[in-house]
Amino acid sequence: MTTGDPAADGLARAGAGPATRRVRVGAVTLTVEVAETPAARRRGLMDRTSLPSGTGMLFVFGRESTDGFYMYRTLIPLSIVFSRYGRVVTIQEMTPCGEENPNSCEIYRAEAAYTEAVEAPGGTFSNAGIRPGDMIEFF
Repeated sequence: MTTGDPAADGLARAGAGPATRRVRVGAVTLTVEVAETPAARRRGLMDRTSLPSGTGMLFVFGRESTDGFYMYRTLIPLSIVFSRYGRVVTIQEMTPCGEENPNSCEIYRAEAAYTEAVEAPGGTFSNAGIRPGDMIEFF
């Protein structure tokens, strides 16, 4: 089934479930899968061999968090934006971790507490000039 939105259809072909939203970070607009449950947040984008441009994953915490992200079993480079109440807190580029032991993988943390995080293909946010303080909108 297609939605008529090429980015959302790309997520569906990648094995995504039906829960998607649109996110705008500065000038970047993405169609993202929503990872609302602890299990979905733990799984994230693990084992994916590609992520279409214009897509990503939204991690919703429902409270302020300082938890870190790692790239265990994540096969592709990712950009991450941490946001708090509609403003970007931190932007980072994350590289895949080929270690067998997840505890050996680098942990990526925000510079301050955050309420959501958005992952997208590597370079998405830094190449667009996204900076802390920029607005983030969910629709």
